[in-house]
Amino acid sequence: MRLRTLASSTLALTLIVAGPAAASASGLGSGPPDEEQAASAGELTLLATTDVHGHVLNWDYFANAPYPAGEELGMSRASTLIKGVKEAKGEDSVLLVDNGDTIQGTPLTYFYAQQERITETGETHPMAKTFNNVGYDAQVVGNHEFNYGLDLLAKYKEQVDFPVLGANVINDDDGQSHLDPYTMVKKRVSGQEITIGVLGVTTPGSRIWDKNNLSGKVHFDDPVETAKKYVPQMKEAGADIVVVLSHSGKDPEGQAWDPSELQENVSTSVAKVPGVDVLVAGHTHQNEPTQVVSREDGTKALITQPNYWARSVSEVDLPIDLEDMGIDWGSAEPEATPLATQGDVAEDPEIKDLIDSQHKKTIDYVNTKIGSVTETMSASTSYYEDTAILDFISKVQSQTVESALAGTEYEDVPIISQASPFSRTAEFPAGDITIRDVAGLYVFDNTLGGVEINGSQLRDYLEFSARYFKQTEEGADFDPATGTNAIDDVLDRPIPDYNYDALSGIDYDINVSKPVGERIENLTDKSGKTIGDDDTFILAINNYRQSGGGDYPVGDLKEVYNEQVEVRQALIDWVKDNEVVDPTDFYDENWQVVTSTQDPGDEDEASSDDTAEPDATAETDSDATADGGNADAADGTDSADGDDSGANADVEAGANDSADSTADENATSDADGGTASANGSDSAGGTDSASGSDSADGSGDANAGGDLPRTGVELGSTIGIAAAIIAMGAGLVWIARRRRI
Repeated sequence: MRLRTLASSTLALTLIVAGPAAASASGLGSGPPDEEQAASAGELTLLATTDVHGHVLNWDYFANAPYPAGEELGMSRASTLIKGVKEAKGEDSVLLVDNGDTIQGTPLTYFYAQQERITETGETHPMAKTFNNVGYDAQVVGNHEFNYGLDLLAKYKEQVDFPVLGANVINDDDGQSHLDPYTMVKKRVSGQEITIGVLGVTTPGSRIWDKNNLSGKVHFDDPVETAKKYVPQMKEAGADIVVVLSHSGKDPEGQAWDPSELQENVSTSVAKVPGVDVLVAGHTHQNEPTQVVSREDGTKALITQPNYWARSVSEVDLPIDLEDMGIDWGSAEPEATPLATQGDVAEDPEIKDLIDSQHKKTIDYVNTKIGSVTETMSASTSYYEDTAILDFISKVQSQTVESALAGTEYEDVPIISQASPFSRTAEFPAGDITIRDVAGLYVFDNTLGGVEINGSQLRDYLEFSARYFKQTEEGADFDPATGTNAIDDVLDRPIPDYNYDALSGIDYDINVSKPVGERIENLTDKSGKTIGDDDTFILAINNYRQSGGGDYPVGDLKEVYNEQVEVRQALIDWVKDNEVVDPTDFYDENWQVVTSTQDPGDEDEASSDDTAEPDATAETDSDATADGGNADAADGTDSADGDDSGANADVEAGANDSADSTADENATSDADGGTASANGSDSAGGTDSASGSDSADGSGDANAGGDLPRTGVELGSTIGIAAAIIAMGAGLVWIARRRRI
């Protein structure tokens, strides 16, 4: 009797003190599934990457060095993680997919697209070599897959061992899908065959950003409508589960899905299409491993977005019901685990050996000396003040267009130029200058155009650009650390650096004490004459901006020049031809940010001499893309020719530019200074919950595990406390019994 009493007291105290943890650990309350249930369940593992942007090795071609400790990245590291999972779980039960923006973004991929083009040499693309070795099952095209033309994409597609998908990329001539819309992949789970339908859709923004490569050849359907069309077909064809590769960001907060708008970022709405089990999102260069979308019928889908530049791999373990081979989440919440490539992750020697010769050839190319610079020119302040290095870009652009228009009806029309601060870290050091220095300044694969613009349109253009600055109290000191990257009211995210344009060839003030739309003052031509509405200019402009990237008001501007001259190459050729870069030959401080109206020709004391120095920690690299353009290029995110992904950005620029711009921004410090909303739009019905980390280390949801102990240390501590109290209780019971005796 005493033993039974003691045992009961001990058990009661254990449950009271240890609570749910002890119950769970001991099988009380919610025990393990019985043998029949366990036998009917299996596991399929999904591994996914996105927005790799040509980052094969952990090597920064612009710094000519590995990425620093804690910021490591690249497919050579990701391959180690992927192959480790395959070895542990069995390759037949692992599905490996990539979500696009693969073949553009580093000097390595640029070299084999432009300098030694694989369509001409027959060389295997470095990304094709890499992905084939790692063993991908499928990939969707991103917007940057179109940067180098359909012929290069076709050659890459021919070189890889897996299907390259694009269900909503439609041929103009026959109305058929230009790429395979989906693929059916066979895997095995617990010895049984399972069929996974993998559908690929991509952002329609490419029709804008790469208009020169795609117009008259292909067009784009809405991704959500495309998913509604193909998911039932895939299920009917025998797909047990459906995975969607969506090179598109999550729906921006407040955006209502509208297929007629061909919106840039609609992954949340795609995930809500009935029948979708898992969706891999991308394009916006966000690190959001887990978001669960619940539909009105009670079913749910998991959205996972791995970190860009192969900074992480998303791992999703899918519980498979072996009776019907479908996913059975049960009471568990769908979740993805980010496998980070930072820290103690070795580079796969097979990948390093595979591209060693291509890597070395690229290093030799970017380190080629092309001239010299008389004094150091930095881009660090170009996002808030006129600098010589931005004027260098405009000098070359203006001169190129002017030369091309000589002898035409536009010969005597004044040439002006736009340039954007793609990178805050670019610099031309005094002394020798290399291709690497120029490529670090102009990170996108943009081409140069020329458009006719009148005074009224010019003012509208400048006012639109000036949205980038936050309104400041009149007469106050302007602080660039807090006064830039204003929130875009339409996209509900910061405006990235690459969507701010500085113009040369005219003079003007930006009065940031005024509201948006009323900021441009003292707008004059180079003679000092006030520019009238009917005055005419030729604007040298990159193809991303000319195509509407960043949603600039350019739709009515007449094109007068387009010889497909690549801007970066034009800069390199100019240095080669002139041999010496001397800022005194072209630097003209023609614009300034002010906080009060100035007399013509005056400088604003509060905005020039006394401008607060921006905190170094606030520096952001606008070259990140995203896709808002092609902000990936040289720095590896999206080329400014087309996507506003970064916070949203494809340099690659933004979340609801009506697909007119996206950008993939540099995630270490995205140029837009912000991140996309973790919660997508509920317009399609249902609710969304998001968890995950934006940190580069890819850590998961800090709240995973609820109230239960999550580590052995916590569980041990709980049990230790329980044991102490139990011992005390046992002692009291023994004393009580002794008294009764």
